Amino acid sequence: MSNGINPDIKELLALRHYATNIKFFNKMKVNTAQTGSHLSVARGRGMDFDEVRRYQNGDDIRLIHWPLTARLGKPYTKIYKEERERAVYLLVDQSYSMQFGTRVCFKNVLAAKIAAIFGWAALNHHEQIGGIVFNDDRAQFIKPRRSRQSMLDLFNLITNPLALAQPGGGLNNALQLIYKKLQSGSIVIVISDYFLINEETETYLRLIGQKSELINVLVYDPLEAALPSSSGHYTFTGDGKSKLDISANTKTCKLYSTPFENRLAKIKQINQQFLQVATNDDLVQKINYGVFKRHGY
Repeated sequence: MSNGINPDIKELLALRHYATNIKFFNKMKVNTAQTGSHLSVARGRGMDFDEVRRYQNGDDIRLIHWPLTARLGKPYTKIYKEERERAVYLLVDQSYSMQFGTRVCFKNVLAAKIAAIFGWAALNHHEQIGGIVFNDDRAQFIKPRRSRQSMLDLFNLITNPLALAQPGGGLNNALQLIYKKLQSGSIVIVISDYFLINEETETYLRLIGQKSELINVLVYDPLEAALPSSSGHYTFTGDGKSKLDISANTKTCKLYSTPFENRLAKIKQINQQFLQVATNDDLVQKINYGVFKRHGY
């Protein structure tokens, strides 16, 4: 199983058992053209009766409502709401800033677990699943399919960075790419620490939100949000050579937490469909009782 530092494909596969408890994918109206298990505002032959209206040229004569036609003396036809499936795009951040953690696991491992749970839950509800895995240098797009193979392809990219074949990494490039590929009416779940969020990031998130259901998932380590206490001395190192020493007091604790609070505020301002998940959180509970429940999912 995972050592908490690198995503482990066996653990990601095992998370399909936890995904059965996810309540995220309730039935909702969508607008895509693929037949599936969710009601669409598009009309056609399907399983759910909508209304009766006057017959129009081109209507299927097999759908004529004969009793009403006989009673009123004019042809009427039955209209059904057609069932369609959604495409769910997962954007999974595996960049350098995600390789950090002090509780349970690194952020990149947490992002992989969240993607796995959402992906398995989507397949359980007969959705198409695809998306982008990216790091600082490269990325790779997986076309949405209603197939376990799509999940295996995503897991391979997450656990094997060398498999990322497309030049151009970073969150902004991933957002730009998904915006170009995106089908209207889809769901986009961005799983990242948003460490380098800027105006370009905000622009692409808003554009994606206008075209789809956008869910922002902020992954973080508790030490990023706040120092453990208002007293003490902490030393941080990133490469084993450079060091940052912090003497914790009320002033320095406030200064320390400000960048994280600013990042959080920016994401909330962009999109109210938002969830923050710490490396030591219970994922299933967090997803089921987080912001998604308040927004009707």
